[in-house]
Amino acid sequence: MKLTQKRLDEFSNIETTMPKKEEAEALPFTKALQEERKRRSFEAPENLPPSYFVSATYDGKAGKAVIKLYEPVSGRIYFWYDNTGHKPYCYTNLSPLELEKIDRLVKHPSFDHFEIEEKYDPLLDRMVTVTRVVAKDPLAIGGRPKGCIRDIIPEDFPKIVPVPAESVKVWEARIKYYQSYIYDRGLSPGMVYEVKNGRLVQTFLSEAENMVKQIVSTFKEASAEELEYIEQWARLLEYPAPKFRYAAIDIEVQSPIPTRMPDPRVAEYPIVCVSIYGSDGQKRVLLLKRAGIREGAEHLPADVKMEFFNSEEQLIRTVFEVLWDYPFIITFNGDDFDLRYLAHRAEKFGFKRDEIPIELGKRVCLLKYGVHIDLYKFFFNRSIQIYAFNNRYRDVTLGDVGKALVGLDKIPLEKSIGELTYTELAKY
Repeated sequence: MKLTQKRLDEFSNIETTMPKKEEAEALPFTKALQEERKRRSFEAPENLPPSYFVSATYDGKAGKAVIKLYEPVSGRIYFWYDNTGHKPYCYTNLSPLELEKIDRLVKHPSFDHFEIEEKYDPLLDRMVTVTRVVAKDPLAIGGRPKGCIRDIIPEDFPKIVPVPAESVKVWEARIKYYQSYIYDRGLSPGMVYEVKNGRLVQTFLSEAENMVKQIVSTFKEASAEELEYIEQWARLLEYPAPKFRYAAIDIEVQSPIPTRMPDPRVAEYPIVCVSIYGSDGQKRVLLLKRAGIREGAEHLPADVKMEFFNSEEQLIRTVFEVLWDYPFIITFNGDDFDLRYLAHRAEKFGFKRDEIPIELGKRVCLLKYGVHIDLYKFFFNRSIQIYAFNNRYRDVTLGDVGKALVGLDKIPLEKSIGELTYTELAKY
């Protein structure tokens, strides 16, 4: 027996056919949404209909974990802020009495309190007593170059009590806080949740749950621990997938040396073109007007809209409006180039930090509102390349992947980006 794949809104009691006025309020570029973007506040209401848990992060200003919920009827993401009082922590084998001797720890501005817990130690195969060191913010546990609790405990205690430094243990101090939060709360990314009277509650769909029970029942010899994971994966795979609202973006930079990739961290050359392809049918090409560039005679599809900008700053602002609007942004190598270049280029124009919808990490670029999906990393995954796509592409380039999977290659360029006419660049 196999369930017919359905969308979440088919299981919901929510009216999906909205009146024109209400529908307009859920679409992009409306007055209501523009005002909301200005506030940059996407907090979930007290009651939110079934929505997908698509991401989690930590809000330093609020000092709370944040769950991003995608509500498929409106096509928007809402932020649910933790209201359980959960705080970051790490564990150590030292007792509270021993820890109280460490001045730098107890006088740390973000230290909160100690808790004694019993934990199972798989290496010793027995229960052990450990101390949970609770802090007020994740960076107090770890993340700063120096002065973190995870460093203070093993550094300072051997100076107070003559014990070998290696005997002082600190655990769970290098896990990202939002990951600890998800685990401690028993939350399941990808699953359906509702907000009821401010509380985050998982939603169970009867048809999908019946299939989960059938799947679990076939594993008659599995242990209780194995059944727990089987049920978790079965539920994740059998629940209906939503209709995602997304936009794919790609930027082009005019470099004086066409064969050299511009450094996104320096971002010294102008962004001359940005293409935006939306799941809602929008096909836009944003072009920077430049002296000496002809319009060209290339024919573009009738539904492609070319938009010209007199300043690069205004072009970037328009791209940022897209990043503030769409819940999912898709790129190819956006972590290392497109989004990183946009963020650093915006800084050169004096954009305030709150105006830039991109959060830069060492190896990733996150979005303050939505979720960024870098397809380069997806296709670079060897399991995807070999098992999912049967090695149909060898090199993880947009041209090779496109040619292998959808029969479309990148348009070859005989001229540099700076030499193309506007229509040639738009077509490319």
